[in-house]
Amino acid sequence: MSSQPVCPCCRSPQATQRVAAIVAGGTQQVRVLTADLMPAAGVARTNLAQLLAPPRQPGGGWLIIVLLLGLLLLSLPASCMVTAVIVGLQGQTFEAAFTSGAAERLFAGVAGVGALIAIAITVGIVQLGERRRREAGEQWNRQIARWQQSWYCHRCHVAFVAGSAQAVAPEQFGRLLTV
Repeated sequence: MSSQPVCPCCRSPQATQRVAAIVAGGTQQVRVLTADLMPAAGVARTNLAQLLAPPRQPGGGWLIIVLLLGLLLLSLPASCMVTAVIVGLQGQTFEAAFTSGAAERLFAGVAGVGALIAIAITVGIVQLGERRRREAGEQWNRQIARWQQSWYCHRCHVAFVAGSAQAVAPEQFGRLLTV
């Protein structure tokens, strides 16, 4: 009995090969000199290896960091603008509001409320980002598990998951991983 699965199209195990082996055999590390004689390195893959490559691992939480920095940078100017609007709505001049100390107290209150709002938004964004990152990681783990069970039939030119009746062209390989 053969250890290789049979192709769902031709029912033959002789022409099947693990997708991981095709990708490994069709991938090379290359080092070249650019036109301005600078060394460069990269990865070269055959067309088939590129089509059957494993799914990319999801990235980190850069969006969260950018949003947090944005909140920090915008909180002080926003507090200043809100304070100026409130002082203007009270009909006071800035000089009178600053000399009486009302503007400083108002700014402290506005900045305190702004800080609480910024903290609440930050906590919400962090929780949302963490949940999405965890879900993306779980989905990637499922896709990698299916990728490791994937085979290619050189006779029929189709990819399939061992034990499955579904076979797809290499251009449609991503569909096998999302099932």
